[in-house]
Amino acid sequence: MELGELIQQRRKEMNFSQADLAERVGVSIEAISKWEQGKYRPNVENYERLDEVLGLSRTDDDRRESRFFDEEHMSAFLKGKISSGKFPEAMKALDFAKEKHMGQTRKGPGSVPYINHPLNMACHAFAMGLEDDVLIAALLLHDVSEDCEVVPEDLPVCQEAQEIVRLVTKPKDKTAFSEENYYKAISHNPKACMVKCIDRCHNVSSMAIGFTNEGIEKYIKETETFFPDLIRVLKSQPDYNNAAWLLSYQVRSVLSTAKRIITG
Repeated sequence: MELGELIQQRRKEMNFSQADLAERVGVSIEAISKWEQGKYRPNVENYERLDEVLGLSRTDDDRRESRFFDEEHMSAFLKGKISSGKFPEAMKALDFAKEKHMGQTRKGPGSVPYINHPLNMACHAFAMGLEDDVLIAALLLHDVSEDCEVVPEDLPVCQEAQEIVRLVTKPKDKTAFSEENYYKAISHNPKACMVKCIDRCHNVSSMAIGFTNEGIEKYIKETETFFPDLIRVLKSQPDYNNAAWLLSYQVRSVLSTAKRIITG
């Protein structure tokens, strides 16, 4: 359910008119109307007041605990960024990713929709100043082939984006799979390296939610083995140098903290 629909539903359940709710939240009736229509979203302060008045947080905060950011906010942000006409591949990728990941959830408590992950990664890229249409498209689609049984060649984006997704997709049959060969292939494509590094940054930051201690130890070992080589590739690219530093700092900091915690 969209936030606007939820606000309207809770308001009616409590027998509030829009004027009643506006008075309690301290905003105009027009603001309530636009929130319910989905034209605008309440800011943090107003959202907290809505929580207090309508009791949204008692059910919804449980689902948000394992989120970094809300899917609706991220989707709205991305649509605003890529609707200018300069991001045709990303626009196609956003709609396709949301369709294919529908109904899927992330590991851990809260049943967080899986789409939270690629949306977070795309927002992360924009936050680092990486406004590359193909890169954003690949970030949004990076798990579609692996998790939704869509071969890269069938993705509704250009061949360059398809190739990036192909490189970061691990096969279901691991019989002949080699982590070393997998990361080596990625290392020859800087954009694939960026996708994998942002992916790893998000995953290590949330691994405490969905991994056992044994799983965390295994993930730390894999990251420490292969992540530095990908970062070196990114640092060799002038456009990626700053992002590489930020990603390296984040991942190394989280790993250091995680190792101290799980080893006591």
